[in-house]
Amino acid sequence: MKRYTTDTKDTCWPDCLACILEVRPEKVPNFVKLYGHDYMNYTRLWLEENFKKGLVYIPAGMFMETARMRNNPPMGPSGHSIAHLAMVTPLAMHVAIAFNGGVIWDNGDSREMEYRHIEGYFVIYDLEAPKAKWVKGKNPKLVKEKKDKQSKRKK
Repeated sequence: MKRYTTDTKDTCWPDCLACILEVRPEKVPNFVKLYGHDYMNYTRLWLEENFKKGLVYIPAGMFMETARMRNNPPMGPSGHSIAHLAMVTPLAMHVAIAFNGGVIWDNGDSREMEYRHIEGYFVIYDLEAPKAKWVKGKNPKLVKEKKDKQSKRKK
């Protein structure tokens, strides 16, 4: 993951996408400004067409234990994701980069007083599974297991 910060306002969504994808922020459209409430559909289409990636939203509650919840560290998806932060102002929305559920980077100035909690996580994933490679020859582990079974039978 790379940390990009643009010097314009309201760029948290494209900046987070640029960081996760490791592309220059100029290459990421500002979907929110361009498409308004339909920005998520256009983001998914852009990710699929340009990177063969998908995007899923997981509510934070899916990662929390009900017992001893206050004693647990941040919980969320493994690895990097985009955390959706609840804001003090109900109509405001903000995202930042998370790692294993905890916010590790925010593209803006320190605004902790405006955040309430993490509402959920956007996870970017590969749409195409990696292709399996055919390995010629015998698997040494399987050969050993087979020999062990044969030696047990002989006894």
